[in-house]
Amino acid sequence: MPSEADGCELIARAATGALADQRAALAALMAEAEWPEPTREESGRPRMGAGFCSLSHGGGWVTAVRSDAPVGVDVEGATERLRKVRARFVGPADQPVLDQFGDNLDTLCRLWTAKEAVFKVFGTGVDFLTGIQWKQVSDDGAHLIAVQQDVELALRWAPLDGPSATTWLALAVVSPGDQA
Repeated sequence: MPSEADGCELIARAATGALADQRAALAALMAEAEWPEPTREESGRPRMGAGFCSLSHGGGWVTAVRSDAPVGVDVEGATERLRKVRARFVGPADQPVLDQFGDNLDTLCRLWTAKEAVFKVFGTGVDFLTGIQWKQVSDDGAHLIAVQQDVELALRWAPLDGPSATTWLALAVVSPGDQA
């Protein structure tokens, strides 16, 4: 995924270790990029001044994104844990994604990261089973509606481990003209 996508600035780097180590790596990444430390809204959604931001760590990576529009990012490894919790986040509305990519671990990871990224756009109020209506799905992204909010979003996916990805990044941003 490019460092600029859908009007967002994205930074990421490989980072492993305990949660404290990943958080320290994320803080160092943001400091190196000379990004200010985020504040939090009541909903928990982070902000950077008047702008929006989102942070994530997982799958051996840390990432941050900032934008003038509401934005969310998630990074996750495609692990067997996703199969174990599948019933909590994959529903009939997700068939367009399953049709596009097949019913496999990488697709489950794409769905998980997409739903986490959309949730982070709003800070609350996205049902993981019924909260997304997929309008268009392609290899690198999708257009979707956050159902409860009735807001359209653009989504981008990127493998972080090369063509046979085991880690996926999803970036969701509110489409121009919509509000979150």
